[in-house]
Amino acid sequence: MMVSTLRAFAPTFNRYPSRAFSIKTQMGSITRNPDAHSSTSKPTETPITLQEWQGWGSTSPVPTMVTEIIDELKVLEKNLDAQMSFGGNGGKLQGYFKTQEDKKHRATYKALGSSEQKLQFFSAQQIACRLLGSRDYLCQKCWLPVEDCMCSRVKHYSLWDGARFWLYMHPKDFLWQNNTGKLLFQVFGVEATTLSLYGIAEHEEIMWNAFGRFPCPRGVSSCLGGSSY
Repeated sequence: MMVSTLRAFAPTFNRYPSRAFSIKTQMGSITRNPDAHSSTSKPTETPITLQEWQGWGSTSPVPTMVTEIIDELKVLEKNLDAQMSFGGNGGKLQGYFKTQEDKKHRATYKALGSSEQKLQFFSAQQIACRLLGSRDYLCQKCWLPVEDCMCSRVKHYSLWDGARFWLYMHPKDFLWQNNTGKLLFQVFGVEATTLSLYGIAEHEEIMWNAFGRFPCPRGVSSCLGGSSY
């Protein structure tokens, strides 16, 4: 996870260019795990809407590949007349479905032609499962279980004019309950904090385009592929 302000500094990590591609994945059958907490919503009937997606802290459209993976899960769920089961931190799939899904996704991952495609597929799959598994379980604002919501205790502040945070987050940290980076947009709001998920093409493009509009601060090396000056 990386935090930066456009006024103060730019990051020094490598850029992954955006590239759209389609993924076709087939998955096996489902069994429910009665011991795991499970989403009470039905993804088949209620897909991830823009309002729901942005409710988790993003200001972007729903990522294309995340939507594709969720659609495939919905089709499988409908064909089998069964509901997916999730449990544990991070909205992890449970039971026999998880085993079959892991096998199919591992095969799809190996078949992808480039490291960029592999990264984007991994990130989208992680985020898709976390979105579905966290429905009606986590508070959208603080990412804690609804019964432990801390939103009423958070004080909101404004940043000075012209300042902005960029929260560069690994997909495994997305909707993670003990993630402290989320406090940035809880405290300062999405108007002053942009969530950028690592490996999500749309997010990477938005972030790097934004950084490309601002010059590197004096003394910062390797800024957006440049040198210090």
